[in-house]
Amino acid sequence: MNKCGYVAVIGKPNVGKSTLINHIIGEKVSIVTAKPQTTRHQILAIHTNKKGQILFIDTPGMHQGHKKALNKYMNKTAASAVLDVDLILFLVESLKWSNDDEKALESLKHCETPVVLVINKADLVKNKEKLIPFASQIMQDFDFKEIFYISASKGKGTQELENKIFHYLPESENYYSQDQLTDKSTKYLISELIREQLMLRLHQELPYSLTVEVESYKDLGHIVHIHALIWVERNIQKNMVIGKQGETLKQVGINARKEVQGLIGKKVHLKLWVKVKSSWADNDRLLQELGYKDDY
Repeated sequence: MNKCGYVAVIGKPNVGKSTLINHIIGEKVSIVTAKPQTTRHQILAIHTNKKGQILFIDTPGMHQGHKKALNKYMNKTAASAVLDVDLILFLVESLKWSNDDEKALESLKHCETPVVLVINKADLVKNKEKLIPFASQIMQDFDFKEIFYISASKGKGTQELENKIFHYLPESENYYSQDQLTDKSTKYLISELIREQLMLRLHQELPYSLTVEVESYKDLGHIVHIHALIWVERNIQKNMVIGKQGETLKQVGINARKEVQGLIGKKVHLKLWVKVKSSWADNDRLLQELGYKDDY
């Protein structure tokens, strides 16, 4: 009996959604950093095994207090993920509840799809008895079908969760080939790997003021030439991304090239440029031009 279906993973920023999906799949489909709002798009991540196929929908973290067009786009993208799926995983962090958690839960109030509560980072709680009243309080506000305690980064509890997910999926043939991991293009994945390195290296608010666009991808067989643009909102941000004597941009390029070579399995020649597009993150037209489109 083969099963196949869609599973939306919902929660506030930086709660472990991408980490959980990457761990179950066994590959890095979504980039991960310690900074909130790392995920900006809805990403389909495909997990295939002998039981069938789980089609995870990774989503941006739902959040409040940010009014830029980019933030509105991310919230809208996350909210749309609960439509036409077979199961929803609602992720929260152990013993932590915020207005962003409330906003994410609010998006499920009129949803008829089964929702499973997943409490992440449970391994960090020494006194496990504290988790019981925390979970009970959340369960009072919503009719969750089940509850799981996991550590997404260490993989604790994820196998049990994976087994239970198949319980909720319909009988069906697989939708995608066994070796396919996502529906995103190679160019998109490369742009995300570059942005990941930028977020890891840059501090404070700068990572949220930049985006990456792969302008050119040429596969010459023995080597792939990639040209990518890093868009920022102001000249001062451009100087910060480049760094003193170009050192920051150089290091980002070195690290990103290694990641991209791992992705495509070929030698890569990567060139990065930094350009200014004023207030791109708060302009709907510019967001569209830079790939932030309603593709759901």
